[in-house]
Amino acid sequence: MYFFSLRLYLSFFLMFSLSISQAQFNIVKKSSRIADSLMNLTVNSEKDVASGLIEVLNISVQKSCEEASSVGGFLDNKKIRVLFPDEIIHVKKACLTLGLNSLVVNFEKKLNKTAEQVSVGASDIILEQVYNLKFIDAIEILNGPDNAATQYLRDNASDNLYNLFYPNVKNEIKNTGVQKKLDVILKKHNKIPFVKKVAFDLSDYITIKTIDGIFYLITEKEKEIRRNPEVRVTKLLKKIFK
Repeated sequence: MYFFSLRLYLSFFLMFSLSISQAQFNIVKKSSRIADSLMNLTVNSEKDVASGLIEVLNISVQKSCEEASSVGGFLDNKKIRVLFPDEIIHVKKACLTLGLNSLVVNFEKKLNKTAEQVSVGASDIILEQVYNLKFIDAIEILNGPDNAATQYLRDNASDNLYNLFYPNVKNEIKNTGVQKKLDVILKKHNKIPFVKKVAFDLSDYITIKTIDGIFYLITEKEKEIRRNPEVRVTKLLKKIFK
């Protein structure tokens, strides 16, 4: 009788153990399927976010370049206005002391006109870099600061943008006559007794300032898209920014 009871007990124990194992196995299988689904969702979301960030930059770049290339786009915007170069600010002070105010004012107007003209074709240059971006940290950029996408573009395309902008700047410098204005200023300055003669790379300066100005505007446009639902004009932007 004892052995019969023991056998019965062991049989029930084994059956119970097997049923638990099967249940656990089913749970593992179900969890695995859920994990697979979540992984697929993450991949799709990452792709959506990357595409959305490209849309953000696409819209921001086009609007910014349009604004920068408008009449007075640089000169009338205190945030991006190109000022007399700090590196030779003593030249400006000397000219003002000599009463050459109009010469300085005209030079600064030409500076901004040149940046404005360079901005006319700038969107194509910048957007080419946008489309080449690999948003490997798309979710992190999406959840980052209000200018995260713009900064990511700048960090990954800065050298290329400089090299692409520089030849255009040199061409526009000839068209606007800004170099001639600076040459006159420097010539007058260098004639002052006992001053150190000055030379200055205007092409480099305008290239940097033009890029800085456009990127300031792009940053502002990105912030607006992130903060204001009314300017999210596409389904994708509405989807990723909630």
